Amino acid sequence: LWNCDDRLYIESLYGHQDMVSGMDSFLQERVVSVGARDKTLRLWKIPEESQLVFNAHRNTCLDCVSMLNEEHFVTGSQDNVLCVWHIKKKKPAVSHPGAHGPGSWISAVAALKNTECFISGSSDGVVKIWACSETYRSIECIREIEVVGTVNSIVLAADNSCFVLGVGQEHRLGRWWVEKQCRKQGTGLSS
Repeated sequence: LWNCDDRLYIESLYGHQDMVSGMDSFLQERVVSVGARDKTLRLWKIPEESQLVFNAHRNTCLDCVSMLNEEHFVTGSQDNVLCVWHIKKKKPAVSHPGAHGPGSWISAVAALKNTECFISGSSDGVVKIWACSETYRSIECIREIEVVGTVNSIVLAADNSCFVLGVGQEHRLGRWWVEKQCRKQGTGLSS
């Protein structure tokens, strides 16, 4: 942890057994992180100096995470499953297998904060916008946008009016496949 105002190191958070492949935070002093190969998702409660550990569905690697609000977050995994989680449940509230094309790997998620909507990107060249039900028990794809290449990151504007995609020829964690028609690029889209 770092203090941004003073630019000072505060402390390290120990718990993941492998690299941290994604993290996000929101308003409270909490951080959610995913450790790819240790197959866990951790919610760090900074003031209490404690953590909650959530285990991945079906023993898979989690690669990306984003908080929808203070109680719900979404993860994307290597086996092409999107999950929506609640902080009080150890298992996902909803799992959506086959969220992207067959054999795809969900490589990026970004939530529109304080809404039921989020965006996912994959190696299949499609960015999908999703909506959760009011009870967070189901999700539905409400829009698809085609891109050339693998979506490695998604960043939303603070007012949720637009988002930027980091798109590359290959996945950000390794070179398992190469999309030769793609040049490394940033793509901006407005809502």
